[in-house]
Amino acid sequence: MTNVINLIIVFIAFIVFFIFKKTKNYLTWQGGVLVCLVAVLFIFKLRSGADAAALGLRWNNLSDTLLATIIFTFLGALILITMRFKEKKFKVAKWFLSLTSIYLVFGILQQLFFQSIFTHSLQAVLKNPALVVIFSSVFYSSFHWGWDAKGIKFGFLTLFGGVVWSILFLTSPNVLLLGASHAVLASLYYFMVYEHNILEERLVFWHKKNLWQRIFG
Repeated sequence: MTNVINLIIVFIAFIVFFIFKKTKNYLTWQGGVLVCLVAVLFIFKLRSGADAAALGLRWNNLSDTLLATIIFTFLGALILITMRFKEKKFKVAKWFLSLTSIYLVFGILQQLFFQSIFTHSLQAVLKNPALVVIFSSVFYSSFHWGWDAKGIKFGFLTLFGGVVWSILFLTSPNVLLLGASHAVLASLYYFMVYEHNILEERLVFWHKKNLWQRIFG
C-alpha cells in the first residue's frame, strides 16, 4: 500500500509540473490549484507513514550535512560571482536582505516539494540512490529550464544544484538547511546574473492597483 501511495505522489508531482508551466503568476486559478495539489501531496506523504523527521523537518541532524552544505553554497556563490554582473540602480544592501528573506521561505517550500515529497517518494519506489538523484535533479531542473540561451544556462545551474541537494537530502534529510542554501544561491543569482529587479517583479502583484487586473485580467 505504501508503494502505491508513493507512486500516486510521483504521478501527481508530474501533474504539478505541467500546471506550473502554464501558470503566469500564483494569483490565478492555476496558482491556487498548485497550492492545493502540493498540500494534498504532503498529506499523502504523512498517510504513507513518513513523519516530519523523515521528510527533513527537523533540527537535530544539522551537523550531519552542515559542512557539506556550506562548502556547496560557497562554491555555488563563487560560480555565480564569476558570471555576468550588472550594477543595480537601487539600495543593494536593503534589496538583497529583503530578497534573501523572501527566498528563505520560498526556498524551504521548494525543498519541501522537491525533496520531502518527490525525492522521498522516488526513493521509496526505486530504492536506488543513484537513479533517485538523477531523476530528482532532472525533475527539479525542468521547472527552471528554458530553451533560450539564458534559460538553458539557468537550467544547468539548477540541475547542478538539484544533484547536490538531492544527495544531501538522501544523506541526512533537512529541508531547513537546504532551504537556507537555496535562499543564498537564488538571491546571489538574481543579484549577480539576472538583469532586472526580481524583487519588484515578485512583489508587484501585491500592489492594489495591479491586483484586480492580475487576478481577473
